[in-house]
Amino acid sequence: MRKSLPVLVFDAIWTLLPRWGRWLAGVLLIGYLVWFFTIKESFGGAKLVLNNLMDRPISYVYVNGNMGPNAFAFDGLNAGGKSAGPYDISGKTVTIEWELDMTRAQKEAGYRFEKHKVALPMPKRKQGDMFFYVLIMPNNKVQVRWSPEFGAFDDVIANYQTRKY
Repeated sequence: MRKSLPVLVFDAIWTLLPRWGRWLAGVLLIGYLVWFFTIKESFGGAKLVLNNLMDRPISYVYVNGNMGPNAFAFDGLNAGGKSAGPYDISGKTVTIEWELDMTRAQKEAGYRFEKHKVALPMPKRKQGDMFFYVLIMPNNKVQVRWSPEFGAFDDVIANYQTRKY
């Protein structure tokens, strides 16, 4: 049975190493594998969730270039909660772009499409956080959060709810 060239090169290097060099290479390899599989923070992709507290619908949202869901206008109870993804959402800052749409009554009243863009510091992501939440509040204020489960902004949305079911 004939060995391939990479195996021959590895064998040649391995036989040229002194005994302590082989031990060191083995310990480094095992250390790297332990770090890679147990310690390293490997978060993976995240689902992008949009909540809307504005009286206008949101026709699109982009988070760091990743397209998210749209959302209906806030009706006093529901603030959206649709999701898209998973996406790689990382970096020191997060750039959010969105477009405000209008309801039929708002269109008849003369409202127009509005595009907005904001850059915010990226919140700290913990192990297990698989949802990136964007909350668009009145006056185009934006909050972002990481969460391991649905409902990260339920505490904020509850302050704006004017009706129950």
